[in-house]
Amino acid sequence: MLLAGKTMFSKILRMQFLGPMQLSRLVMFLPQFVRLFYRLWTDDRVPMLAKAVPWMGALLMLTPPALELDMIPIVGELDWLVIGYLTLKVFIWLCPPDVVREHVVQIGRGE
Repeated sequence: MLLAGKTMFSKILRMQFLGPMQLSRLVMFLPQFVRLFYRLWTDDRVPMLAKAVPWMGALLMLTPPALELDMIPIVGELDWLVIGYLTLKVFIWLCPPDVVREHVVQIGRGE
């Protein structure tokens, strides 16, 4: 049990920040990500639980401890980024994979 926790901690410590090429690719594909999230949000085949996750993330950002962290210069911005990233990742994870694939293909075609 202790060994599993230690390896998880070491994996977290080895995580790297985005390099310049990765960051430029992220910025290039940001409009497609926004389209994907909007399409999944408006799709009736996506369960309500998945659609509740971004709202819960927004509520978490507005709690008093999170608002207190905003007073600290760098930590304040980082908590917003981490919470936003995790809620959107969980949102995609909870969506049915075939629906996500369908919308990705449609966006790739320019529809």
